[in-house]
Amino acid sequence: MVMKNKILILLTTLSFLTMSCGDDFLDMAPTASVDASAAFLTTKNAEAAVNGIYRLLYSQVTGGNQGHANHPAQLYVWDLMADDVVIPNTTNTWNLGDARWIDHRNDVSVTTTHPYRMYYRVIANTNMAILNLDNASGPQADRDRLKGEVYALRAWAYFNLVQMYGKRYVGGANNDQLGVPLVVTPTLEGQPRATVEAVYTQINADLDQAIALLPSTPVNKSHPDKEVAKGLKARVALVQQNWALAETLANEARQGLPLMTHAELRGGFSNITVGEWMWGVDHLEVHTTYFWGFHQYMSCNFNSSVNRVAPKLINSALYAQIPANDVRKLMWAATANDPATIAAPGGIKPQYMVQKFRLEAAAPSTSFSGDVPYMRAAEMYLIEAEAQARQGGAKETAAQNTLFSLVTTRDPDYVTSTNTGTALIDEILLQRRIELWGEGFRFFDLKRMNLPLNRNGANFVSAVIAGLYDVPAGDVRWEFLIPRDELNANKAVVQNPL
Repeated sequence: MVMKNKILILLTTLSFLTMSCGDDFLDMAPTASVDASAAFLTTKNAEAAVNGIYRLLYSQVTGGNQGHANHPAQLYVWDLMADDVVIPNTTNTWNLGDARWIDHRNDVSVTTTHPYRMYYRVIANTNMAILNLDNASGPQADRDRLKGEVYALRAWAYFNLVQMYGKRYVGGANNDQLGVPLVVTPTLEGQPRATVEAVYTQINADLDQAIALLPSTPVNKSHPDKEVAKGLKARVALVQQNWALAETLANEARQGLPLMTHAELRGGFSNITVGEWMWGVDHLEVHTTYFWGFHQYMSCNFNSSVNRVAPKLINSALYAQIPANDVRKLMWAATANDPATIAAPGGIKPQYMVQKFRLEAAAPSTSFSGDVPYMRAAEMYLIEAEAQARQGGAKETAAQNTLFSLVTTRDPDYVTSTNTGTALIDEILLQRRIELWGEGFRFFDLKRMNLPLNRNGANFVSAVIAGLYDVPAGDVRWEFLIPRDELNANKAVVQNPL
């Protein structure tokens, strides 16, 4: 098999069968170079193969680069495209094309090709697993869990893809606008782009399977469990404006989970063992990513050229809205050149510089093993509160109480909100921006709510963003272009509007 470095979906469906292209993204699986029947001969073999998918998510994915390396890299790419994460200068050029909204509208750029390739590889591998897991010898509980995990992963991959390359989901509409190709079985046939509605139907069906099959206790936080699957479905319901379902599932997903303490909130967001974390990268030091990682671009103290000369900042207008006694205010530098500000050796210390993401003090600043959050209980509180507020009526009181349960753990002076209607929703969304800063949500939040990009009145530097302060809601630029390699290889696919 010769892939010639193409993204073509039908070829990536064979990723369990052969690695002859030099792609060892299943390098945790000893069966990576044998046929799928051997890889799934037993549940033990299958476990190793599925673990390879998790490894893929934070490895150096073929076709990426240091600033677009894996899924954690997507988190900061999405946020750099929005209005809360700021690059302070042009001294380091990594990701400037993302902040300028140029690269995702270039069909040969790494910004368009890398995530398309990566998420469809996840899908290809989950398709193969779903096809073969029932025949693996071993305990039924192991088969069920593994199958639940891959259903959750396939749904999650499609959710990322349709939000990037498809048009936004419109509640109450038929949503026959173009989404992304649906490939749910191994096939050699290129598929056309399915409708947004069809993609979301498949996402929900997969998550229902995952919820039914998964146990409530994960084998590792790098692996989705039942609560993570419910959390994913709550995210999907929020996008689909299915408020009642989003409320219910977010509430169920967070049950029994503690919220982060003040010490944990200031601890660097690099340790998956924190009780609030539901899912994320459990990054072992032996699985080094060198300079291809999240903390290499977002941490205050990782010793990289990016962090030394152009550390990420918070939007100054957003920072100004954080109350003085809110512990989260300490996640960014209040003033420039403060000796207490933690920075990479020899690095600059601008005002509003990130302190939220930091490698643990016990680890050297050159450690490559910082963990990365994919889902936290705090997000579930915010989904639940927003969904309650958007239902209005008596649900507004429930939204106020849900919001209080979260924010009072961050700000001891916070009192239960008396806001209602739009003001209550705005308050919840403000808390969402503060709480989830840098974790990859803001671009998609703007898109799902059909809001414009607005970077005015803050510390954005015109030279950094090439003067791009505004993008209207509904503009074609909210859609990533389909990669040219896919268009060339799959004649059934059409491009997004240029």
